[in-house]
Amino acid sequence: MSTRAASQPPAGVTSSALAHDLLHVTMQMMRSIAKEMRRSPHAMAPAQVASLMRLKQAPAAMSELARHLGVSVPTVSKSIDVLADRGWVERWVDPSNRRQTIARLTPEGRRVTAAMKRQSEKHVAALLAALTPRQRAQVMATLDVLKDVLPPLA
Repeated sequence: MSTRAASQPPAGVTSSALAHDLLHVTMQMMRSIAKEMRRSPHAMAPAQVASLMRLKQAPAAMSELARHLGVSVPTVSKSIDVLADRGWVERWVDPSNRRQTIARLTPEGRRVTAAMKRQSEKHVAALLAALTPRQRAQVMATLDVLKDVLPPLA
């Protein structure tokens, strides 16, 4: 649990209104990051980025990646084809289940994934640089509250 106390929202602020604004801000942030990623030397579709981030945790079967991304296995397979063509992902067949194809990051894929993460963090830091110290503290306190109620990424 967070060590920072959550303050009560102003009277009349509903969970629905908070959800609306949070989704709006999240979309703004994701669009800004996606735009930045398209300008990078490693430009790729958001689903490919999501695949790389998932594979950074551990190798995964195509069906597992499809469930994680909320898409079909053929869609994931096409995305993995692009990443494999770039040398960032490799496929292999699970010896214990020859029907299952596993994807995993290559060393180059780990390097590119780390670079993308650094680039995104630098981009977001630049966006937030305009905040005052007090505003930064407010945002951090809010993020602490959200971390306590949102499910983990894994």
